[in-house]
Amino acid sequence: MKTWVVLFLLLLAVGIAWGVARDLFSRPRGTIVGVVTAVDRGNALPKWYPPTSPRYTARLADGRLVTVAAKIPLNFPVGAAITLTELVTPWGQVWYRQRD
Repeated sequence: MKTWVVLFLLLLAVGIAWGVARDLFSRPRGTIVGVVTAVDRGNALPKWYPPTSPRYTARLADGRLVTVAAKIPLNFPVGAAITLTELVTPWGQVWYRQRD
């Protein structure tokens, strides 16, 4: 039983370290403009749902749909233009953050 607890805690620590490393070591690659196609306000309050951060889904000029980490999810309605920062991690993962 102790082995499973240790393994669980180890995997939990690796997952948290991975997320923190993505935020700390990512570098901006550019600024792009997209159109908001969906707004997810996240679930911060109800205890019966897992907490999720707010995010947008945006369509870029080349037609790709990307998920965008949001600072303030109520600022942009569906169909509005949004400016995004494109970030890249040292291991090559590309992710997007709200710039406005």
